[in-house]
Amino acid sequence: GQGVVQDHKKAAQWWQKSADQGHTGAQYILAFMYFNGVGVARDLQKAAQWWQKAADQGHDGAQFNLGLVYYHGHGVAQDHKKAVQWYRKA
Repeated sequence: GQGVVQDHKKAAQWWQKSADQGHTGAQYILAFMYFNGVGVARDLQKAAQWWQKAADQGHDGAQFNLGLVYYHGHGVAQDHKKAVQWYRKA
């Protein structure tokens, strides 16, 4: 943090508030936090859900990451066809 003590848990709480209001950038970052267990418990299903929300609203980074989770089956059932669809959208 700049000017404050770095606190990933507190950051996740603020990203959550913004993501809940539909901000695609916040949804993307919150998904990353869940995927990597930064500030929150690692939860691949929640990561996929947040990337899905952002991807459905046109966030290209989320679309690409959603392709990755479908390709590898991280938090979702592995589905190469869905992976390719999301890669193409991205």
